[in-house]
Amino acid sequence: MPIITIARGTFGAATALAGRLAAALGCRVLSREDVYEAAKSYGIEDTGLGDLEFLDQRPPSLWVPMYERRQRYLACFQAALMDAALAGDLVYVGHLAHLLLATYRRVLRVRLSAPERYRVEMLMQQRGWDKLQAASYIRQVDERRLRWSQFLYGVDWRNPELYDLVFNTERLRLETMTEAVKAIATSADMQASPYDREQLANQRLLAVCRAALLRSARTRGLEVNLEVDARLGHLRVYGVADSMSLETAERDLRKVLSEMPGVTQVEIALGDDPFR
Repeated sequence: MPIITIARGTFGAATALAGRLAAALGCRVLSREDVYEAAKSYGIEDTGLGDLEFLDQRPPSLWVPMYERRQRYLACFQAALMDAALAGDLVYVGHLAHLLLATYRRVLRVRLSAPERYRVEMLMQQRGWDKLQAASYIRQVDERRLRWSQFLYGVDWRNPELYDLVFNTERLRLETMTEAVKAIATSADMQASPYDREQLANQRLLAVCRAALLRSARTRGLEVNLEVDARLGHLRVYGVADSMSLETAERDLRKVLSEMPGVTQVEIALGDDPFR
């Protein structure tokens, strides 16, 4: 089965759909909050973006210190998300985290949508607000999501090309959407092969190593490339270290990476041009 991701929307429809899919397919549901909790072991709290409510605030600007914190946040989150993906079948409910799985081809990306008019009516019924209050709230939420999708991932979350399925919740019942996703998820096209699992393991180890390098103050500023073979535990590092001597950079890289679980051999080739 593929990893199923559902972009979280308004009114809890994504959570309800995820629950039905998990029951129908015999897998577990994973939320952004769950991944964040697991990512604490990789240092996500150190980024300053770890507050679970930060997505409800105005996103910061992309000045350099914040850019570095953003990179660390994404690396930690990606590592924890891939840990979960390797642990078994899952349905993830969140906001665009499927982009962190972009290198894995067995991901079924779902988004729930509805016209603003319908969303306003639903909010008026649920909270007893007037039309102006409801419309203003929905537009503020959408604006924050747009800003955060641009800050974290550099994309517009409304772009339908980011998803495989987009459902209009005004027109489709929950049961209908469940059956549609289930049919595609269980199709031959979406089943993971041993090669797919091997590639996912490689990407997971890459994410864990990147998170470790960004967490360490001694290696955080190094622009290096990583290649891994998770099956053998082999790791190759190449690039150019401009900020310090090659000897010092190699020592710091080897110290951080050799301590990674699953890594048995570290080859470092600093100063090499891989395209030469």
